[in-house]
Amino acid sequence: MEKQTGKLQVKTISVPTHSTSLARALEIMFLLGIGAIAILLHARFKNPLSIPGHHGLEFMGLLMIGRMSSSLRYASSISSLGIGMLLLFPVFGFNDPLMGFNFMLPGFLLDIYYQLGGKLKKYAFFLAVIAGFSYMTIPFSRLIISTVTGYQYGAFIKHGFITPFISWFAFGLAGGLLGAGINNIFTKFLSKFSN
Repeated sequence: MEKQTGKLQVKTISVPTHSTSLARALEIMFLLGIGAIAILLHARFKNPLSIPGHHGLEFMGLLMIGRMSSSLRYASSISSLGIGMLLLFPVFGFNDPLMGFNFMLPGFLLDIYYQLGGKLKKYAFFLAVIAGFSYMTIPFSRLIISTVTGYQYGAFIKHGFITPFISWFAFGLAGGLLGAGINNIFTKFLSKFSN
């Protein structure tokens, strides 16, 4: 029989602190804002070039910055929700009835590729390639929509069916490389500043 000492055992329960919850909420707001800024830039600079997918530079650059700077597993998907929420307001003059769906896809796929990447995530070239493939889903989804519904997208009419895929991939790749580079520079700057 065990001897009782009369002392109460103190149980510790791990409860997230208020500051941790606030930091997580701010991180989510930051990611939603990244998505909103990406689509705002797309709306603001809608027609300066006649090259399909040229907005991939800033669009995937911003999504990659959000993806790399966040510890959340679904960071790019949260940014995609920011895109979708902003496109609920029909004030940007987009003619595409499925614009929100098409432009939310790259963020969802970026998360999937990023999680599957394992140790490759530390290489800028890998990040650029997955950004290119993620952004290339926009013309792919548009092609499927066009085939199923008959709705015609201008890029396919002007440039055929191959050029948009190459162009969207190239601009997405360049945007991913830009975003990864900016994130690495900013991370190195912060680490030097904090030491």
